[in-house]
Amino acid sequence: MSTITYKCPSCAAPLTYDGRSQQMTCGSCGNTFDVDTVREVARIEQEDQQHEDMHWDARDEAFSPQEAARTRLFSCSSCGAELFTDETTVATNCAFCGSPSVIPAQFTLETKPQEIIPFLIQKDQAEKMFHDYFKNRKLIPNLFLTSRNVIDEIRQLYVPYWLFDCDADARMTYRGTTVTTHRSGNYRVTTTSHFLIRRAGTLSFRKLPVDASSRLENKITESIEPFNIAQSIAFTPETLSGAQANRADVDAETCQTRANERVKSSTLDAFRQTVRGYASVIPQSASINLVGASSMPVLYPIWHITTKKGGNAYTFAINGQTGELTCNIPWSKAKFVGRLLGMAGIAAAIGLGVVYALSAMGVIK
Repeated sequence: MSTITYKCPSCAAPLTYDGRSQQMTCGSCGNTFDVDTVREVARIEQEDQQHEDMHWDARDEAFSPQEAARTRLFSCSSCGAELFTDETTVATNCAFCGSPSVIPAQFTLETKPQEIIPFLIQKDQAEKMFHDYFKNRKLIPNLFLTSRNVIDEIRQLYVPYWLFDCDADARMTYRGTTVTTHRSGNYRVTTTSHFLIRRAGTLSFRKLPVDASSRLENKITESIEPFNIAQSIAFTPETLSGAQANRADVDAETCQTRANERVKSSTLDAFRQTVRGYASVIPQSASINLVGASSMPVLYPIWHITTKKGGNAYTFAINGQTGELTCNIPWSKAKFVGRLLGMAGIAAAIGLGVVYALSAMGVIK
């Protein structure tokens, strides 16, 4: 199989997809082209090259059967170099010429995305967000506050998600109490009334995202939500040009567990908010039935940044559409304790000053 590299019709340099203009742009000559034009030029070039066959059969005897099953060999359509990828890679950059390469054949029928959200945050913006994060953060370890705080790797990554749609038909039962008091002669009488409270209704969930990649933790991808799903566009292979992407390697059935957790949590919270005016409320029972449940695969944009400090790798993830950021940078315990001690010292000094002033005025002796 071969990769697809979209070339500029003017200068033949690689094209990348600009999510803001939804055009293919050339970083060499600066020209922009709509997707249909680039697709037609590529088709014509492919027809011209069909008579040529320079394929060499590659033997994979160095791989075990297990390794061979997980490895794919492709030919870069720009420079002809052979590329090794895993079985889920659908977009990457050639390690030899740097050309963006798209491998749509890697998608299975079940994992081919129906929608994609283009990148609106550009690389220079993502790098600035990384460096700005450390400004005015007093509890960051000192090794992150030096001029050597550099990016080790930054990847423009399309992450696979499953989107879930459903209507949650729920029935909830609670036990509640109210308490009233009144005086009767010399006595104060307290009356506690007990109630059985029932709620029933339906909540609609549309395009609930669940990370479908085993390479990223859910807590990272969920931390940079939400995505503006209204800006999704129909998926075409051209939209992957210039970025890296993997197809879903966690199936929809497995992701249903996380989707159910999110639906259940949201439904319980929503119904509980309707039970008010009671002194105490205890959930008694909960039943949720999903109606019209369905899922579809999509790709969402994330800037994935790593930096190495003290032998450890730290990760930044930036929502490529909204700019929401999360990271696993730790806070300095030594600085935290030092700040607490400093605040305690200031409080003690102020207290002593007040005592001295009051003593001087004769208020206290």
